[in-house]
Amino acid sequence: MDMSEYLPLAPRDLMILAVLAEGPLHGYGLIKAVEERSESGVLLDPANLYRVLRRMRGLDWIEEIDGADRRRTYRITGAGRAVLAAELRRLERILVQARPAVPS
Repeated sequence: MDMSEYLPLAPRDLMILAVLAEGPLHGYGLIKAVEERSESGVLLDPANLYRVLRRMRGLDWIEEIDGADRRRTYRITGAGRAVLAAELRRLERILVQARPAVPS
């Protein structure tokens, strides 16, 4: 499956998929996890988050599951993992190519 048509991912998309790759979360949990994990300053407001989640659901990258406390809970799908892996490989190639330009 070629995921290159979806790349590059926006930083918020990358972070959401990376967080969900560790396990299902509800919206507020996603906001907090992305903020805690992101040293690049990726911030999510609820309205923007749910717009992004709807788009990702439409692309079959995530799915909504029943949460224990009736909150909307999301998990990554196989397609979501594939696009996340493709983006990480793309970023790693860029770093390998760019790293020699900056002396240690």
